[in-house]
Amino acid sequence: DIKQRRKKMKILISLACSIGSMGIAWGSLLSLNISDRISLQRGVFLSSLGFVYFVSLTDFFNRFLLETAKGLEWRKKYHLMVSDVMDITNKLVSAVQASLSCLAGFLVCKSSCNRSFLHASHFASEAYAWFGAAYFFYDLWSMYKVHIHKVLDKLKMVKDQAGNGLKNGNNGHQVFDGRRNGNGNGVCRADGGVECREKEIHDDYGNEISLEARPSFWHYISRQPLMVGHHIFIGSFGLCVIAYLRGGLGDCIFSFIFLMEASTPFVSLRSILSTMGMKSTNLYMINGIFMLVTFFIFRILMLPFVFYWYSLTVNLPFIRAVASLPRGCKISICILFLPQIYWFYLILRGAIKVFFPQKMIPPKRNRGEFPKKPTNCVISTDNEAKNQDGKFEENFRILDNDKQKSLTLM
Repeated sequence: DIKQRRKKMKILISLACSIGSMGIAWGSLLSLNISDRISLQRGVFLSSLGFVYFVSLTDFFNRFLLETAKGLEWRKKYHLMVSDVMDITNKLVSAVQASLSCLAGFLVCKSSCNRSFLHASHFASEAYAWFGAAYFFYDLWSMYKVHIHKVLDKLKMVKDQAGNGLKNGNNGHQVFDGRRNGNGNGVCRADGGVECREKEIHDDYGNEISLEARPSFWHYISRQPLMVGHHIFIGSFGLCVIAYLRGGLGDCIFSFIFLMEASTPFVSLRSILSTMGMKSTNLYMINGIFMLVTFFIFRILMLPFVFYWYSLTVNLPFIRAVASLPRGCKISICILFLPQIYWFYLILRGAIKVFFPQKMIPPKRNRGEFPKKPTNCVISTDNEAKNQDGKFEENFRILDNDKQKSLTLM
């Protein structure tokens, strides 16, 4: 009873910190006029509240899903391990941040664009730029923690397989047997006697992982240059542009940048449904359509629309209006816009595979030629583990007991 009370108290504290930080942030803005600017002191204060808000919200979701009876029941229903829960939490917080960004963008757009496209201002633009900047730096650490727990879950299953001497039938995958080599590492064998050590196992990003050491934060972000660059650019340079380097421009233009997050809740929901094993449901299909449409409208079409509106305002042809922008502005737009094209290409390619599936045609082989034997260690997937006479449930329970304490992000 005492432990349960402590757990409930920690959950309530996390929720109170999240709600309280948001309330204080809103309260600090009530005395401002619409066109007031955010001072440096107030901006730093808002960023600090942003860190408290996103970290405490993450802690609340994690504790609720990992330490309550309803959370445990939900996890058992969908066979979720600790890393799955932390990944879902990361996506939930991302969706919350995107919703707040869209709310700020809508308020600024409704107020400023009707007054002056180029010069009207609204304090909510700078205020949320300071508050939301904290999210992009927090999210780098949050995604790293998710990655760490995925590695730990994978290595835990490998250790269990190596210790129990599990065999994986004739499905073509390599598994670890119970034998040990001279260095004390488990050995996995293919049909042809090929051996590979546990340290040759790869994570979800194709990086080698070891049982002895966790991947460092710097190693993780060095393997994600596009994602890291996007977060740092938005969280630092984007804040500087909105707060100090706007060159006399108003907030109407920047409100459209906030509205670019309109597709993020659907992207997050897609990842959550995938983690829960609901890819074959109608909800997954419908969400995919909304994700594709909103991403195309708010991240691809919206920028040319803003340029067109700008050309009408300055009374110049479209091409000349874009060419007349300062060089730094055009470089910033390219840095912001080009990754969107790449991500939309990935989304579109995935949508084509879902809505227009094609039968997998096996590669042709010459007569007498046999398929090559696998040489890399492959760990059984969740679906395979579920079919191993209850082994998945056992691993699920063991992983829970080992990592229930690894909840906090700091």
